[in-house]
Amino acid sequence: MNARLILKQLPNHLIFRILHYSLISQQLRDELVVSAGSFRLKGGGNKVLEWQPFVLWLANLLLNYAGDILGNLLLGRLPLEPLCNTADILLSSLIWYCIFYCPFDLGHAVTSTLAFRILATAMSTISQVQLIDRGVHLAGQAYGNAPFPMLVVGTVMGSGAEVLKPVASLLINRCQHNQLAFLKLSSTSKVALLLSLLFILEIYKNPMIMGFNRHQLMVYILVMTTALKFLSLCYRTDHFLWLLEHQIRYTLFGGFSRDLSKFFQRPPEPKVRRTWTFAEFD
Repeated sequence: MNARLILKQLPNHLIFRILHYSLISQQLRDELVVSAGSFRLKGGGNKVLEWQPFVLWLANLLLNYAGDILGNLLLGRLPLEPLCNTADILLSSLIWYCIFYCPFDLGHAVTSTLAFRILATAMSTISQVQLIDRGVHLAGQAYGNAPFPMLVVGTVMGSGAEVLKPVASLLINRCQHNQLAFLKLSSTSKVALLLSLLFILEIYKNPMIMGFNRHQLMVYILVMTTALKFLSLCYRTDHFLWLLEHQIRYTLFGGFSRDLSKFFQRPPEPKVRRTWTFAEFD
């Protein structure tokens, strides 16, 4: 069995699905704790019942299948087709229940360990790269290799849960009474945008990819993306990416020109009013 067939069948493996669903549920729970401004969930016990279980389950379900749902919408297919697999839905629901409602908070404790995060991050990276690759090529078949539809479909399918987070926030806000979230291009979406561009360049046989074919490009992207996510997980290197992005925005999108105009702007001449001074005994 060659490497291509192994990568193609890996997302359907039971262990892969368990790790993928566990990572999404764990991230959802951590985000709920941070956005709610309290640590009630970490206490376990009956306090976790303050959160509405059906709303959390529905939000978790949307985030688990976000890439496939959005991809089907953009490709003119049935959007809820990924939810037809009843066994897979039950598996994701069981994992969600263990992470949110497991006695003594064991499920969340296991998924919060560094070893689990490293293993689940590797599996999630493989899933993301394959979703982007599939989305770009399906969009190319549906839209006649038009670059912009391929770019949009690849970015949206690669972003997945990030794009559907506002929808999940609308549901979760019924629990935590926060303000509505808005769509932001997160680090995951930016990586998905860049990878979609690389796959589009491969379709057009652009010399910028140095003659790599589709499968070679996927292997190199997997290695680089996994290394980047591991560095971000262990050493918070995403902060340097944020600084780089901040400098680019400052240089190209108005910050530098604004400061430059302030530097060369002539200050207004102060208006001096003539005053008369008198001696004490004049």
